[in-house]
Amino acid sequence: MKKIYFLAVALTFGLTANAQLTDGFEDYPLGPYFGGHWSNWSNNPSTTDEHIIVSDAKASQGSKSGFIGGGGIQDAILDVGMKNGGIWSMSMDIYIDFFASGYFNAQGDLSALGSTGNWLCQAYIGLDPTQEGTPQDPGTFYMATRGVAYSFPYPEEQWYNMGVEYNLDSQTMRMFLDGTELQWVDANGNIIEIPLGDEGSPFLGKLNGFDFYSADVSTSMYIDEINFHSGPFMGLNDIEVSEISVYPTVSNNVINISSKSAIDNLIVYNLNGQEVMKLRPNTSTTQINISSLAAGVYVLKIQSGNQTITKKIVVK
Repeated sequence: MKKIYFLAVALTFGLTANAQLTDGFEDYPLGPYFGGHWSNWSNNPSTTDEHIIVSDAKASQGSKSGFIGGGGIQDAILDVGMKNGGIWSMSMDIYIDFFASGYFNAQGDLSALGSTGNWLCQAYIGLDPTQEGTPQDPGTFYMATRGVAYSFPYPEEQWYNMGVEYNLDSQTMRMFLDGTELQWVDANGNIIEIPLGDEGSPFLGKLNGFDFYSADVSTSMYIDEINFHSGPFMGLNDIEVSEISVYPTVSNNVINISSKSAIDNLIVYNLNGQEVMKLRPNTSTTQINISSLAAGVYVLKIQSGNQTITKKIVVK
């Protein structure tokens, strides 16, 4: 697997596979959302300012994503269930507006939010935690843990995938950008093993959720296609080609769908989230006749065996 190497930067001040969960935000209503595996720091559905915002302004797939902004107000919690030991991997697509920022962290125990040592790692996107006041640093992603910030560049104003593998047994982590592993070296050229959590913390060996916080007035972060699963992270060289193919995605006649297993359901939604077509082919190859649909952009949801994907299609 391809790897990219960086030098680690010391912080100048202290810092206070099988899918288990997938989320593309398509099934949620637009606006502040609280429910299912989403809550907030106050764990109060009435504290709507803290909720994740479901937005249709941008999406890496489908028509919706989750949005965090507002500078110190939003504080959404993603509950993945308590994990005690083992290897767990989390990936998501991220979009940061130009000269904006984002932030999220991993929490050892959601019942102990705010407790010292409960932050397993903190991601500062476009913010520099190595400087007093955490000033903006557009285009640089910092992952902070145990007083060290591991930094690398990220693209602004476009979607990219960030993946983190959490080894709760060895208390270490690995990071991936667009499926490529990132590694850091010390001054002697030795690869650094990145620690997870604060040394001696009572929360070591646990992972319960993620906190998406509007850490700065510049925060404007969209997240989409969240995947949390047990086992090692699947990098570019580990991911098999999807078992489902869709072609063409721009047409005025038919869309072809093929899968290695029988296709259970095909659902077409318009950009208002309304179902406009539904088929149950029960075959591995099929076609959708879209000639009756008005020209525009639609979302095709495909369920085949244990796999579910969404694809944007354009009717000319």
